[in-house]
Amino acid sequence: MLRLFTFLLLALPATLNAQDTLKLKNHHGGLLSLGMRTTISTFNHGSWQATSFGAGGQFRVQFHDRINTEWFADYLTSEIGSTGRRQDAHIGWSVMYYPLKNKTFKKFMKPYLVMGHCFDYTKVSEIANPDNSEERWSSAIQCGVGNHFNITERFDLTMVAQYMFHLGGHIEAHEHEGSLEIHNHGGLSLEGHLLFTLGINYKI
Repeated sequence: MLRLFTFLLLALPATLNAQDTLKLKNHHGGLLSLGMRTTISTFNHGSWQATSFGAGGQFRVQFHDRINTEWFADYLTSEIGSTGRRQDAHIGWSVMYYPLKNKTFKKFMKPYLVMGHCFDYTKVSEIANPDNSEERWSSAIQCGVGNHFNITERFDLTMVAQYMFHLGGHIEAHEHEGSLEIHNHGGLSLEGHLLFTLGINYKI
């Protein structure tokens, strides 16, 4: 998926000239955008988890010049030492607020604040023994900053940095004598991590 994303990103300039102009009636309300994304997650509890990489997609529904919404799904994986694997899936939504008024500046880039919510699924398993695994569902909130780089009126390249707080139990894993010890901690805890997302989007 990451290779496909890179290929589409490199091929994008060759296709942009064929796109027609986006027709707006004084405001951006009602715009629908479709896109794909790749995400890097830097994880939480100590050093037992490596950086996680993944891909996904999103669509946006804009309600006002300054208010946009994004609905997304991501799938990420990471290795736990040499014996384990972690898989994460995020399904959620975000609200984006554009604070700047300068229309000329916004033709080229469009910074914004973002806050949202998602449902999160996590599974940790031992590579050599898949039956040795734990999984959990939780809810999460995320907030951060982002920026749209407007390649054309219809295409944009978006970069986002967010911090995600998981509201629920968490899973810990430790390598011990060549095997993986996995512990599923219930109850309420705040497990958090940074997310960096790069996406391309097309306005319909």
